[in-house]
Amino acid sequence: MSDNRLTLMDYENRCSCKGYNLDKFLQPNILILLAQENLHGYSIIQKLDEERNFFGEKFDSTGVYRTLQTMEKNLLVESSWDVEGAGAARKTYQITAEGRSCLTNWAATLSWYQEIINELISDINETLKKTSE
Repeated sequence: MSDNRLTLMDYENRCSCKGYNLDKFLQPNILILLAQENLHGYSIIQKLDEERNFFGEKFDSTGVYRTLQTMEKNLLVESSWDVEGAGAARKTYQITAEGRSCLTNWAATLSWYQEIINELISDINETLKKTSE
């Protein structure tokens, strides 16, 4: 029977304090891409990996398609079948007005997070300076 638990060394190497296990902000990244142009699923995955890469880790294609499905249910994106050209039909996604509104909300929320994070960084640096003296 194999032991699937992370060793302490694995944990330390993949710690959130080093940027691991953080949300890759998949929804806003997809919305940004679709605000620029309509894309089919595979193109979204390629662009995410090429342009919106997060700490060198590739986006999980299953997660991307699952997120697109959820976003479509929530009316943030809509899709249509592209039957033009050779090959199989492809599902193409486009952002909706609701999706653009959501993207605006993401900008406000992330700005607020940024303020909190900047304050936290300042507090950490002050604390480390005081405790190392």
